Amino acid sequence: MALWSSVRFSLRVLKKHGKLTSIAVSSLAIAMAAGTAGFSVFNALLIRPPAVFRPDRLLTVYSSTPTEEFSGICYDDYTFYRDHNEVFSDSMAFPYSISMDPIVYDHRRKAGLSNAVSDTYFSVLGVQPLLGRVFARGDDDKPSTLAVLSYSYWNWLGADPNIVGKTVTLNNVPLAVIGVMPKSFVGTIFSDLPDLWYPLSTDVTATHQGLAWRTDRTVRPLRMVGRLRPGVTREQALANLQTISRRLASAYAKTNKDRIAHVTATSMLPEDSVSSARIISAIIFAIVGLVVFAACSNVANLLLALASTRRHEILVRAALGATREQLIREVLVDSTLIAGAGGVLGFFLAFLGLRQLLRFKPYIPGLGSLPLTIDFRPDMTVMAATAALVFAVGLATGLVPGIYSSTPNLAGALSGEIAVGGTRKGRIRNSLVAVQVAVCTLVFIGVGLCFRSLNNLRHVNLGFTTRNIGILPASLQSVSEDQGRRVYAKIRETASQMYGVVPVSLAGDIPVSQNEGSVEQIRGGDSSASALAEENIAFVMVDENYFATLGIPLLMGRVFTSSDAPKAPEVVVINHLMAEKYWPGHNPIGKTVQMENGRRVATVVGVVADGKYVDVDEPPRPFMYFDLTQHYQSAFYLLARTKGTPRPWLGPLSEALQKAAPGVFSLTLTIDDWLDFALFVPRITLFCIVGFGGLAFMLATVGLYGAVFYSVSGRKKELGIRAALGAGPRDLWNMILRQTGVVAATGVSLGVLGGVIAGALVRSFLYGIHTVEWTVFAAVALAMSFMTVLTAYSAARPWLRTDPMESVRHA
Repeated sequence: MALWSSVRFSLRVLKKHGKLTSIAVSSLAIAMAAGTAGFSVFNALLIRPPAVFRPDRLLTVYSSTPTEEFSGICYDDYTFYRDHNEVFSDSMAFPYSISMDPIVYDHRRKAGLSNAVSDTYFSVLGVQPLLGRVFARGDDDKPSTLAVLSYSYWNWLGADPNIVGKTVTLNNVPLAVIGVMPKSFVGTIFSDLPDLWYPLSTDVTATHQGLAWRTDRTVRPLRMVGRLRPGVTREQALANLQTISRRLASAYAKTNKDRIAHVTATSMLPEDSVSSARIISAIIFAIVGLVVFAACSNVANLLLALASTRRHEILVRAALGATREQLIREVLVDSTLIAGAGGVLGFFLAFLGLRQLLRFKPYIPGLGSLPLTIDFRPDMTVMAATAALVFAVGLATGLVPGIYSSTPNLAGALSGEIAVGGTRKGRIRNSLVAVQVAVCTLVFIGVGLCFRSLNNLRHVNLGFTTRNIGILPASLQSVSEDQGRRVYAKIRETASQMYGVVPVSLAGDIPVSQNEGSVEQIRGGDSSASALAEENIAFVMVDENYFATLGIPLLMGRVFTSSDAPKAPEVVVINHLMAEKYWPGHNPIGKTVQMENGRRVATVVGVVADGKYVDVDEPPRPFMYFDLTQHYQSAFYLLARTKGTPRPWLGPLSEALQKAAPGVFSLTLTIDDWLDFALFVPRITLFCIVGFGGLAFMLATVGLYGAVFYSVSGRKKELGIRAALGAGPRDLWNMILRQTGVVAATGVSLGVLGGVIAGALVRSFLYGIHTVEWTVFAAVALAMSFMTVLTAYSAARPWLRTDPMESVRHA
């Protein structure tokens, strides 16, 4: 009953001071919205499981070696685990990757995402189809031409209820539709919803590579997921699977030596991305925590001002016998009500913002704008976390004002402290303002460091030209090798005859491809390289024009020529780092590289400059180039350098590709598009931090404004006396600026110190960042100083020209 009376009394007080209450609730709503959004991102990345039946009973199986922490599973290992384990009721597998292929249905064509899965994929997940059926056990035993469609793709086709039994064509391979999945099922790959699933055995007809990948124990593309039997624990499953992995290591020492099985809870993220997701979530939480901390300081300052306006009431209540606990409780009720209102409003704002985010369609080079399939919307877990945050914020914002108001200084009141504003209250208020300025400074330093890192990434030396390059990925899966080689020649001839197209090249991959691509276990051909035996080196297949097209400098020897025929001795071009690593101080031209345990030998014919091959920020690495003529690939990229921006030539190049290979579906993009996509994550990170930085800046500005405004308004009598004694507005402003400047300088100094510490902690995650970035720190300090002066003047200006007699009379 007493608590309800306190709540009603607090509501009346907050209503009476509506302006102060509105500012406090708005500040907390902004911070709580950021907190809820942060919880939602963390929940979507690491907590929320796939939308399947009993996801808590699913375990993902992966393997590792002393030199490879995370590795997939080959097909033979998967079937052995599946058939010999004693802990899973059933298991399934799929490659943690999707491919972009042309999908045709009833003359409707689109670039669709497809995912190869085992025949037990849907049954293990426990997902029932909306229409038709899913794959059945045995569909992997022989080449199967079956397909299950996603709800979104089926809806794009017109939601034909009779689509089961009809045919869709995937990459020129006809597949019979056997089912359609429900809308709630978005697959098991984070952020990517396939349009179509097909059995693993379909690779036989879709890629024309036969069953080689299924019998090659060195190829480990699969992610295995098993459903635990009733009563089986994770520890029991791990012990059983590791026993099986030791049996495999004994039976296949060449490929499975020291390879051990591991299990983890099944999520939408690949195992090797969980640590990165945790780091990203930790950074988001740290920034959100700073914003919430700044908001708490702001609200605490406002509640301190509210306690100051109620000083006479508090003195009277203390004189009438109110205990300290009762006085603190009154302020805590005020702060809890404000925190609750801010939490509800913030949750609503976050819900609306995240719902709008689901409509955001990021631009993917060559594919256009694709919808997000990540559901960031708050669920019950996020609601519980938000409720806990509201309670913590209510306690944090009310504690300092409660302690201050619960110890009324009666002697100070009689001696006039209250009349001039009070020194103790001023110290508390200044400390809270300094905290807000420090937080804002720290967040701004984070924005500056991220911007500097992104700018460094944009200007890194990639080792190839980044101007006027058009890219057309294509695939000749439906033609034989001889026909494909003739198409190669026709494409080169047709594209080279176009006006404005200088060199044209074909390659198996393009730089900064965001994937490790192909690697070859190699050994140097002479004794000087014996210490570097059996090292995996990445490589790519390119033609003779590749280096000229991309402007990669030739340092020594030659590039590929027409004399490097398919049946001629194998040749290889290496980068400078590989030459220095394997043949330091020697001419590498004419040296040999052994592969496949000596069954293949390639002669080094050229050395080119180092570059970036997988990521923009990767360290220097050895790299090899093999001749595309000697190693035919059905999937390739057409690269064309143009005179001027390549976009006007993309259409004609696509038409030339269609004429050379009718029916081939190709995307079109530029090297600039590709590099923008490579920097997508850093740009999104910078965008998020800028957003949080804006919130911190707004909260710091409001906090400083409120502190100066209420401080000056409480010193009206003092300012009136000073004005009566001859002080002008400039003198009063200089006094206020000096006092405010000390507070702001303290906050900026603390923020810079925190920035130095934070920079040292996150330096490894940023590119080209020094321990102390003086230009960033100086720019942030100047910006915060300017904000301090402007905000303080805006807050103090109404009181600088007040009539002295009025100030003294009504103070």
